[in-house]
Amino acid sequence: MSGTDSDKQWLELEKIWKQLPVNTEVPAAILKWVRRQERRMRLVVAFEWLVVLGVGIYVVVAILNKDQSDVILRLAFALSMLALAVGFSMTNRRGLWAPLEESAKAYVDLGLLRLKRKRREVHFSWFFLFLQMFLIGIWSYARAYSGSTEPLIRHPQEVLIVFSGFVVFLILYSVYIYRRTGREKMVLKSFQKKYLK
Repeated sequence: MSGTDSDKQWLELEKIWKQLPVNTEVPAAILKWVRRQERRMRLVVAFEWLVVLGVGIYVVVAILNKDQSDVILRLAFALSMLALAVGFSMTNRRGLWAPLEESAKAYVDLGLLRLKRKRREVHFSWFFLFLQMFLIGIWSYARAYSGSTEPLIRHPQEVLIVFSGFVVFLILYSVYIYRRTGREKMVLKSFQKKYLK
């Protein structure tokens, strides 16, 4: 077979492929569901940025107003943890705003991907909590080992209460997200059975 015969065959295949009917109509039920999911995502993003801004300002002011010897280190730790959280949030939402194509399958796949990434947020939240505990533990040990008499945490009872409240919140949030995403996954699976045969 020569190169021109091969080119002719490819051109014929391309012509046949272009003539095939393509169903790009997305059922209203799928569109409505994905659009609702998108609105919820936008609200969560706006809320997250407000929280990050508020926490960032509060932490910087609180650290700078205290007369401590390691202000720069505390500030660097707090801002790096905030940057890690924001970085994960932005990376985790990459590719979730629109489907790759206008088809029912693409919209259902996008919905399933959004649910998977929502569960990834829960996993990151637990990782983030344990990472902070680990780093603060190392920091406390290093301070004690270096002979510093000033404690890293001045009011451990208050920190324990806040930490316990955060753990309870994270447990409830995790259960809520897993239940909600489970229900939503069932809806998307029913869309797949109904519209994507």
